[in-house]
Amino acid sequence: MKCSHLLVGALTALSLGGCLSLDTTRIDAEDNRVFLPSVRGSVNLTQSKESPSQPQNGHALEFEAFKARGSDSQSLAAGQSPVILDRTIFSAPQELRNDFDFHFVDISWRWRKFFGGRSLGLETFAGLGHAWLDLTVSSTGQQASRHFSTLGPQGGVGLLWRLHPGTTLQGRIAGFVSAADGVNRATRAEVFLVKALGENVTARAGYASWVAEGHALSGISDFRLRFSGPALELQFDFSP
Repeated sequence: MKCSHLLVGALTALSLGGCLSLDTTRIDAEDNRVFLPSVRGSVNLTQSKESPSQPQNGHALEFEAFKARGSDSQSLAAGQSPVILDRTIFSAPQELRNDFDFHFVDISWRWRKFFGGRSLGLETFAGLGHAWLDLTVSSTGQQASRHFSTLGPQGGVGLLWRLHPGTTLQGRIAGFVSAADGVNRATRAEVFLVKALGENVTARAGYASWVAEGHALSGISDFRLRFSGPALELQFDFSP
């Protein structure tokens, strides 16, 4: 009996260390009441007579920083595989609370083109993104946390509709991928009403929706975080 207990303990240790694969339940959280603040900056690389804050044809470098914090509950039914995070096993049946603190920054090359009458425009952008995630799973008597940091390519496309001088409606779809341990894939969709406040400052208010996913690479459960809500962004635009 003592030997069998030792064997079970050894197998558990090996599995958590990544030598064996455990069947686990994905950490799932969805919060649709998240406030999504961000800041953005751009440097127009194409000469133009328009002020930098006015959407215009040509190339630009764009920088953005974003953060979100949310939480959700998750039920593990009897017989369901456990959730594992940071070597802590949350066995079924029980109720879990999943909290996340997500940050994302990116730098992109951006191209824009306005068509017929310069009311409708198309943009595409591509570059490098960096995602940080603090993920916490807790239940009665147990809690585990893990920090992730991943770097990878990102990019997307968008449409712009000039309503009148100084005011634009903008929509974007973008994606991020990484092979590192952490956030392996993130997608977002957003729509903003954009108002130029001056020659170099723009305010953007709207709605954004994100999905951030990670796959088990080091003996932990996969995770999927879905969050959305009102978005507010301050943008600074410059020309060389």
